Amino acid sequence: MSAWVAFRRANARMYRAVADLDRGHHHEALYWFDRERREVESLTKKPEWKSDYGREGVEAAGNPVVPAARLSEGQLPPLPDVGFGVYLRAARERKSLSLTAVAAKAKIGKSTLQAIEVGSRRPGSLEVIAALADALGEDRAMFALLALRVHADSSGGDDD
Repeated sequence: MSAWVAFRRANARMYRAVADLDRGHHHEALYWFDRERREVESLTKKPEWKSDYGREGVEAAGNPVVPAARLSEGQLPPLPDVGFGVYLRAARERKSLSLTAVAAKAKIGKSTLQAIEVGSRRPGSLEVIAALADALGEDRAMFALLALRVHADSSGGDDD
C-alpha cells in the first residue's frame, strides 16, 4: 500500500471520528469522510497506480531527459554593474510605468515591488523574477542573473 493511500485512509478515519464525537460539525465531517473514502476506493481500484515520485527526469517512454548544456562565464551576457533593485527601477522608469502598473502586470504587491527596488527585500522566486521581466519587456535571463548575483552576495559571498 502506498503512503498516499495510507494517508487518505487515515484522513477518512479521522473525519469519521470527528463526525461521531462532534455533533455540531457532524454533516461537514461526514462529507469529508465520504470524500476521502471515495478517493481511497478510486486509488486502490487501479492496481497499476504508482507514484511518479523520483521519476521526474524520465520521459514516459523511459528515455532519460538530457539536461541543457551549461554556459561558461565567457558565454554569459555582460551584467550591468548595479544591483537588481536599481536595475529594476531604471527599467520601470525607462518605460514610464508606475509601481502600481508593474506590480499589477507581475501579479505582486506594490509594497513588495517597492521593497525589491530599494533593496530591502530579495527578488524572490524565479517565477516572480520572470513576471517582473515580462511586465517590463526585459530579458528574463538578465533579470535572473542579476537576482542571482544579489542572492550570492547576501548569502556568503566574499566579504570585502
